[in-house]
Amino acid sequence: MAVIVIGGSGKDVGKTALTCAVIAALRELEWTAVKISGHEYEPGGAVRLLEEQVCEETRPGNETDTARYLAAGARRALLVMRSEAEIPMEEIRRAVGEDRNVIYESNRIVDVIKADVCLALMADDAKAKASFERLLRVADAVVSVGGMAEEVPMESRRFRLKSADQLSPEMVKWLRERLSN
Repeated sequence: MAVIVIGGSGKDVGKTALTCAVIAALRELEWTAVKISGHEYEPGGAVRLLEEQVCEETRPGNETDTARYLAAGARRALLVMRSEAEIPMEEIRRAVGEDRNVIYESNRIVDVIKADVCLALMADDAKAKASFERLLRVADAVVSVGGMAEEVPMESRRFRLKSADQLSPEMVKWLRERLSN
């Protein structure tokens, strides 16, 4: 079983693009992709409610982040809409069920699970959210598009990408090695 967490320093830094790139690069793992959102997020028209705060996207496309996960090759795509700071882990566990490989797009999930790989996507020009500071402390790798911020912990692996939706061969190799252990 593989668990990946992808978080970011702020809104609109490319977390969904990076999540889709990882799904596409490691398609054989048949991911269940889970987006955890603390703000208003309108699910697409092709969803079914699984739990009170969890719905499942059923159609690939570009209309929503979860539809993009399916278009990238995810087996399933879930949207978790949390209304408070607390993440509804029991609802998520029930919705994920027996699925073996799960990729989460969230900063706060690192407060309640231990991931096999945690990726922190950093934007050069954004002020980091408090939840990103916690994610950064446990990140296995820091990913940036363009430059690399100076405050990256030295022990973290660093990847500089041309675009969040295009992983480097080096990063794909590193992910495969990390997940095969």
